[in-house]
Amino acid sequence: MPTSLIAPVVGAGVSYGLNSMFGSGSSGSSKPAPPPPPTMINAGGLTSSLNNGSIGITSSGARQGMVGNVADTFGNLSGELGLLRSKVAPGISELRASRLGEIENARTRAIGDLRENLQRRRVLGSSFGADAISRAESEFAGQREKVAAESTLQELEATNNLIQQQFTAQRAQFQTGLDELNLQASIATGLATKATDTLSANARFEAALASQEAAAAGKFFGQTFQPVAAAAGKAAGNLFSSGGFGSGGGSLTGSVGAGAGV
Repeated sequence: MPTSLIAPVVGAGVSYGLNSMFGSGSSGSSKPAPPPPPTMINAGGLTSSLNNGSIGITSSGARQGMVGNVADTFGNLSGELGLLRSKVAPGISELRASRLGEIENARTRAIGDLRENLQRRRVLGSSFGADAISRAESEFAGQREKVAAESTLQELEATNNLIQQQFTAQRAQFQTGLDELNLQASIATGLATKATDTLSANARFEAALASQEAAAAGKFFGQTFQPVAAAAGKAAGNLFSSGGFGSGGGSLTGSVGAGAGV
C-alpha cells in the first residue's frame, strides 16, 4: 500500500481516537460528575468522623460537663426526696399523737361534765347514767380510731408520692446520659445512611465512567482501522483488476519456459 495512502488515514484515526479519549471529539461527550463526599458535622459539641467506613461521634468536654451537670441535678433531687421521705413516718406519728391527745382531752372534759350533770340529777349510778357515759366513751373511741386510720393513710400516701418522685428523679439522672447516647447514635445512623448512599453513587459513577471509556475506546479503534482496512481492500482490488499480477505472471512463465528450453 502506498505511503501516501496510509499516512492520512492513520493520522485521522489517531486524531479522532485521542479526541474521543480526552472528551473533546465532535460527538460532544463529557465525563459524568463524581458525587460529593459524605457530609460530616461539627456543632453543639458533637463532631463526626469517617474512618475506614465507620462513622464516629465525639462529644466535647464542655458538652460532657453539661450533660453530667444535668444528671447530677436529678441525682441531688433524688437525695433530697429520700431525706424528706425519711421524715414522713415520724411526722405523721407526731401528728397522730397530737390529734389523739386532743381527742383524749375532749373526752376527759366531756365525761367529767356528763358525770357532774348526772350527779346533780341524781342519776349517776342508774342504768340511764351508765348508758349515757357508755355512749360518750364509744363516741370518743370512734374518733380515736378514725384519727389513727386517717394518719396511717396519710403516711402511706405521702410516702408513696415521695417514692414516685424519687424514682422519677433517679430515672431522669440515668435517662439524661442515655438520651445523649441515643442522640449520638441517631446522628451516626443518619450519617451512615448518607455515607452508604454516597458509596453507592461512587460505584455507579465508576461503572458509568468505565462504560464510557470502553465505548470511547471501541469507537477509537473502529474509526482508526476501518479506513485502513477499506483502503487496503480497495488497493488490493485495484491491483488485481488492473491485471498487474496476471501480466507479471505471464512474463515470469515465459522466462521460465525459455530457460527450460535452453
